[in-house]
Amino acid sequence: MRGQLLIRRERTASALPDLPARVSGWPLKVERPAHGNRLRISVEHGHARLVWPLRIGAASALAFFEKHRGWLEQTVRVYRQAEDRAAADLVLDPRWPGRVPWFGHLRPIHFETGAARLDVDAKELRCRVPQGAQAAPRVVQRLLIAGLGDALAMRARVWLREYEPQVRARCQGLRIRPMRTLWGSLSPQGAIALNLALAFADETLAEYVLVHELAHFVARDHSPRFWETVAQLYPDYPQRRRELNREHRYLQALLRRLYREHEHP
Repeated sequence: MRGQLLIRRERTASALPDLPARVSGWPLKVERPAHGNRLRISVEHGHARLVWPLRIGAASALAFFEKHRGWLEQTVRVYRQAEDRAAADLVLDPRWPGRVPWFGHLRPIHFETGAARLDVDAKELRCRVPQGAQAAPRVVQRLLIAGLGDALAMRARVWLREYEPQVRARCQGLRIRPMRTLWGSLSPQGAIALNLALAFADETLAEYVLVHELAHFVARDHSPRFWETVAQLYPDYPQRRRELNREHRYLQALLRRLYREHEHP
């Protein structure tokens, strides 16, 4: 969500001393593009952002910021809560037992010495890393990314066998990868991609996303015909959509944490 205000050209200033350096604990970054006549305010990962074009006056910029300050502070708090929750739930230090959200369940992960391998059972994960390897954290990261992806792909293939006959089409390829803005996609060639972050959530959410993409074989847009198809395939999809919307910041925070964890061992 972003606020927007179209204003007239006024006298410019290089900075606003009344703007806070931080918003609810996150830095406020001010961008001064040479072109444009719209002020914009948003929350990105790790910071708030104010876009203040050079042609817009300081008084208007400050008024715009104050108008949206309440929304901005609340949104930053929501983002920070998601980050804090992800930090508590995904712990991958190979020196100590950790935790991993695994399809909606918080599973313990234990680290052992041995040839690189990830074993998953109904209650826990066991990760083996070579003894004395300086890159052990990276090994853990790589094994977990592969393990989550394989587990999601395995579930997706089972669902495909169930739903493909109903849409009278066949998926031409399945790919699991990290995505920043999408939960899934269907290529013009008929290949489906799913966001790796879905492997952290209850598997019903991943199933809904797969059904959503399969329904695009019937209607490529989000027309009434498309949603009628989704409803026929997955009648409780409205509940899954709400759950996915509610959890999306947390799931994306987990994904960011997984990929940046131990980047600099």
